[in-house]
Formats: sequence, C-alpha cells, structure tokens
Amino acid sequence: MAAPRRLPATTRGFTLIELLAVVVIVAVLATLATFGLRKYVFASKTAEAFYMIGAIKSAQEAYRDETFTYLAITPAGDFLNATGAYPQGEMPGRKKWSWDNSNGPDHAAWQRLGVRTNHPVLYGYACLVGDANTAPPQPFLNRTVTWPTPTGPWYVVRAIADKDGDGQPSIFVGSSFTTEIWSENEDG
Repeated sequence: MAAPRRLPATTRGFTLIELLAVVVIVAVLATLATFGLRKYVFASKTAEAFYMIGAIKSAQEAYRDETFTYLAITPAGDFLNATGAYPQGEMPGRKKWSWDNSNGPDHAAWQRLGVRTNHPVLYGYACLVGDANTAPPQPFLNRTVTWPTPTGPWYVVRAIADKDGDGQPSIFVGSSFTTEIWSENEDG
C-alpha cells in the first residue's frame, strides 16, 4: 500500500486568521468609503445654497446699481417665521422644486430680480430688505448675528431646508454687510 501524499505548503488554503484579517480590512475600507460618500453627498447639497445666495447677492447689487435701492422680495413676517421660502412656500424638506414655480411665494419679485437656475432647488430662499431706519433681523434659529448699524439700504438672504427630516433645518445666510455666508446646522 502506498503512503499518503502530502501537499506542499504552498498549495494549501488560507488559515482562519488570514481570512479574518482580510474581512476586517475590507470592513474598515467599506466604513471609510461610506463615511466619505456621505460627506460628499452633504457637501453637494450645501453647494446649492452657497451658489444661489451668491447669485441673489449679485442680482441685488445689480438691481441697486440701476435703482439705488434693493428689491423687496420677502415680507418681514414671512422671513422671520421661515414661511416665505421660495419656491416652496413652506419649510423645505427633502423634495426639490423648480425655481420657476409660478405658485411659489413672491414669484413675480424673484422673476424681476432675475435670479435663474437650470436645476430644481432643495432649499427655500428668502430675501428681506430694509433701510437705515430698520434693524436687520436675526436669521438663525439657534445663534445670534451682530449686524453693523445700517447707514443705508441693506438686505439679508436666507436659504433653509430640513434635508434629513429631523426638524432641525440647515440655514445659510448672506447679507449686504459682508461677503461671508454663515451657516447653522449645515449637515441637517
């Protein structure tokens, strides 16, 4: 009877420890990829707010160059309680809306200002204007902005959306007082 043949060590399979190490490495890489993708998706959603606020600010400045005043778009009451969010007319959520929504609040004023986009928008936008005799409002829910004392006409632009439906909206704010755009709850 012939003796059993032993296979060389190089033709054997992987050990359990080697397989577990590969599984752990793959799990770590998948976790990092998921985190990176989520961060990328949130960044792409906030890019809309930065772009649109910049476009609104540019349009307001062009309007002022022609008329010596900013275009009044959103009534103060709607701005303060976030109900005047164009183009939705309500607290924006996870649904995108056409910018040219003729049923949206203040549609005619937005058209007159000349702000355009070729894509539907996730955020709702409001623009409040005032003069040297009125103080700018507080545009955020959970933080306070210290505005300079107005010496002439001014505007405040706000983008707002509850992107993840948790009741904590993301808010972005720009104004005629500065080139900065502030945010609150950016990931929300």
